[in-house]
Amino acid sequence: MQIKLATKDDLEGILALQDQVYRVKEPHADAKKILVDLIDAAHCDIVVAKQNNKIIGSATLLYFPIPAYGKPYAFLEGLVVDKNSRKKGVGTALLNKLIELAREKGCYKVVGTSRFASEDVHKFYEKLGFTKWGWEFRMDLA
Repeated sequence: MQIKLATKDDLEGILALQDQVYRVKEPHADAKKILVDLIDAAHCDIVVAKQNNKIIGSATLLYFPIPAYGKPYAFLEGLVVDKNSRKKGVGTALLNKLIELAREKGCYKVVGTSRFASEDVHKFYEKLGFTKWGWEFRMDLA
């Protein structure tokens, strides 16, 4: 298995996994353009896990500079492993790579969210050193 930063060549593989994390029937019409913009953006890193030249996982970190700390924090979004490749260390490898990238960018923390009912996801994050902290307050706009 190879863990690497995503390139434009990885777009189709990343999009193919999206329904497994976002529960959409098909990607938004602008999904490819948005992914290209994110791949090129300094405030974002997307990593993919590849096996036999197929993308079996991906995850995104978005960086937000916080003036009070003089450093950014990293927000984890869309960590997904193909349902046929779960429980094989793919998610751990992706998350470890993202943590490494966050450290390289000087981030003071990495934040991820999870649904209350996703107890297996909570255990996964805790196993890797994350702690439950606070609440997420959210307003869906669309």
